[in-house]
Amino acid sequence: MIRPKTIREVVYEQLKNNILAGVYRPGERLIETNLAQDLEVSRTPIRDALNKLESEGLVETLPHRRIFVTKLSRKNILDFYQTRAVMEGLAAKLAAENATEEELADFHSLLNEMEVVFEKEKELTNYKVIAEINNEFHSKIYYISKNEVLRKMLESLQNPITLIRSTAWTKNSTRKYSTLNEHRLIASAILQRDGTTAQKKAEEHIFNAWKAADQALEDENASG
Repeated sequence: MIRPKTIREVVYEQLKNNILAGVYRPGERLIETNLAQDLEVSRTPIRDALNKLESEGLVETLPHRRIFVTKLSRKNILDFYQTRAVMEGLAAKLAAENATEEELADFHSLLNEMEVVFEKEKELTNYKVIAEINNEFHSKIYYISKNEVLRKMLESLQNPITLIRSTAWTKNSTRKYSTLNEHRLIASAILQRDGTTAQKKAEEHIFNAWKAADQALEDENASG
């Protein structure tokens, strides 16, 4: 029997999803009373959720209990993407070499689903659904790589990377479609069991993602 989620769990998941989807953007202040009104709950579960999100590095508290969505520096972004490029490339290579035929079929189905989602959501400025299936795409590669150490290391990077991506996608509305095209190339190589090409395309994808995030932060600093 599945245990129903508590109010605290629902509020935490909602706030986290909104941060990772760019509904609440890096550097944006989060006010407890406003969040409580939006989610129609008391301030207690809001406060509990914000404390948990702070422990995960997604929000930060400044003096006088002013809470903001975490905004990473250009050096932070570079560090994350340099690390991710190497690991994502290896995961794609291993996925091409180690996935079962059934897993490749599921992966192909996920790619088709992603195509539908991107087309359906293309006119929306809130890309929450796109962000979710984007994360699912990468998680699927980690899983079928069959390397548990690598999978856990990459999953530990998902929160900050998704936070960075929210800046890039809100500043550059076309980046998410470049992402889709790059995903197609990675998926094609994996489905053809071409580990060398899969690794190369995954590394190129992460490099392009880093450049987009870096440019977005530069533009934001210039306008600020």
